Amino acid sequence: MARLILTLKRTTKIKLNGFRSIDAKRMLLRKTPKGGIRLVKRPSAPPMNVMIWAFSFLLFSLSDRAQAADLIADLYATPPALFFALALALGVIIYLLFNQRRQDKALGQLAELSEKLCLGQDLRQEFSWRKTGAIEIDLIAATLTRVDDRLKQKRLKLQEVSQQIDEADEHRRSMNLELHHRVNNALAMMQGITNITARSATDIGEFRTNLSDRVQCLGAISTLLVKKSWTTTPLRELAEITLSCCSPDLAERVDLGGEDLELRSEVTLALGMTLHELLSNAIRHGALANETGRVTLNWRIEKQQEGKKRLILLWREQNGPIVEPPSKAGVGQYLMQEVLTRQFGGDIDFIFPPQGFQATITAEI
Repeated sequence: MARLILTLKRTTKIKLNGFRSIDAKRMLLRKTPKGGIRLVKRPSAPPMNVMIWAFSFLLFSLSDRAQAADLIADLYATPPALFFALALALGVIIYLLFNQRRQDKALGQLAELSEKLCLGQDLRQEFSWRKTGAIEIDLIAATLTRVDDRLKQKRLKLQEVSQQIDEADEHRRSMNLELHHRVNNALAMMQGITNITARSATDIGEFRTNLSDRVQCLGAISTLLVKKSWTTTPLRELAEITLSCCSPDLAERVDLGGEDLELRSEVTLALGMTLHELLSNAIRHGALANETGRVTLNWRIEKQQEGKKRLILLWREQNGPIVEPPSKAGVGQYLMQEVLTRQFGGDIDFIFPPQGFQATITAEI
């Protein structure tokens, strides 16, 4: 925006009709039929492009065309209020300066004003004319940037909000894809557990009991993952949740040892179900089948090449019944080796010494 103040310092026999106090925003210079000028109320402003076109026509008719082209280019980059100030200043010059030499000088002054206004500088300029009398006109234009700055700030704020909305949409799409992937993995695991459970059951009652235990543990681990926002889960907390699914009363007979370790969600679900199978086997056939047996679960991190890490868990049973190697792999063993280890990209080995069953689990983390 610009504020334009015209002050007539001294007038002689110049025909200025209808002079009165009027707001500069509504002021317009108009030529009278007898060659004078007067200030009249400004009509409704025409469209910006029309005013620039008319202004361009005057520039081309009164000045060098190369200079006029440069001025017109500046006009299209000038805010409307500043353009009106320049248009009014040019009107004063055209009506008061009639010879070519003074017109060229006035246009040069106008170019200087245009540059200052475009740069946001305050300015003061005087135009003089003497012919039948003397008149001096002071042009004072102050660039008001406060409103423009607020508009720029609001535009930047809108751009920031728009960017945040785009980022939120992208995050939502990524979360949906990740959720779809995890649900598919859980369903594939559930399908494998159901098929193996049905294959080993001798009757519907056994099938229902075994499947219910496994589904209950799967649900408890999934709940833990939800609480952790499907990011990482402490291994110790996972072992405690799995133990509570089988039998909370046996917690005192299971020793946990190892450094604090966070597991990825892909590893957490399959590893938790593997620990559930080991606990279930220990309760039915191993060290937890009597009152004196104990189980120890230790883990450590082993560094590999290229900065990769591997988790090693050692499951060891003692003080239980005498262990005899099975003649064939059981259902739990098959489930752990063929289904669960594939989910966390690891492996599991079983050892059957007489003093107690042992298992070594490895997983990429």
